[in-house]
Amino acid sequence: MRQRRKLQVDAAASQHCYMQYFISVQHFIRRGTFRNDHDLMNSSSFLSIAFRFCVIVSVSLATIWLSLDRMVAEKVATALVLPAGILWLLLLFSCAYAVAARQRVAAAWLMICWLAYSVAGSGFVSDWLATSLEQPYLSINPLEEQPFEFVVVLGGGGGLGANQRLQGNGSGDRMILAAQLYHQGLTRKLICTGQRIESMNSTGIDPAEVSFGILTRLGVPVDAIEKLGGRNTSEEMKSLGERFGQSEQRIGLLTSAWHLPRALRLARRNGFHPQALPADFRSSPKLNPPTSGELIVGMIPGGDALSANGAFCKEFLGMLVGR
Repeated sequence: MRQRRKLQVDAAASQHCYMQYFISVQHFIRRGTFRNDHDLMNSSSFLSIAFRFCVIVSVSLATIWLSLDRMVAEKVATALVLPAGILWLLLLFSCAYAVAARQRVAAAWLMICWLAYSVAGSGFVSDWLATSLEQPYLSINPLEEQPFEFVVVLGGGGGLGANQRLQGNGSGDRMILAAQLYHQGLTRKLICTGQRIESMNSTGIDPAEVSFGILTRLGVPVDAIEKLGGRNTSEEMKSLGERFGQSEQRIGLLTSAWHLPRALRLARRNGFHPQALPADFRSSPKLNPPTSGELIVGMIPGGDALSANGAFCKEFLGMLVGR
């Protein structure tokens, strides 16, 4: 009920913006190609196309409801009325309007934008990128490894909440796994890394401090945790290489599985050769083929997929430039 009320409020608040968008699209297409007023599509034509578009979307949802399940239809409808889904529909409608107006150039550009946005926000693309990064570590179960002298826990698994409480974030599995390794006797020492970039962090607390605070609240003794600086992965690996470069101790590197390829490459560049301890897998387990509902929802761009794809592309970019 609360979610439905929030969606209604958001829709009402955005109605004016959407109407302005439709008008802007209409004016753009008109100014871009038509030469005189007699060739212009009138407003009734515009509304007619919009009405047909809405009918097609509604019929599609009804078909999903009847052929699959009501819950699937609700999930699809929810994805469509969220900001990422609304933008996706607006781009698709703009393309359809341009085609109806016989504006080939505008239609082509709008289709390219729609396709690019569909790829950028696709859950399937997100899963594919995650799998390509995480594939080398799928067979590793950190809790079945031999004991380590040290386990390095890279920062980024938590933050400071609005209520001033330290809390885990989307990569909080790093903290959980680190605590499990300690409590199961697989390491005697944890090294938490990370130093804030002051111009980009207003909380005044370093990632290493965040990890330290969360781990102590998970029962890890204070004297079993060290803190190490480093404003990014490159600086962290440089510091670790200076300390452990000539060491023969068994050391584990714990971070998100999708972050491990870049972290290990930087570690080896600095003469540091730890054992990979993957956490926070983002790729889905390949147990069964995706269901029809998953296929439909996965085609609609979502905020989570956009965020994940940005993080994964950042990893590839970092490896490309050697950072």
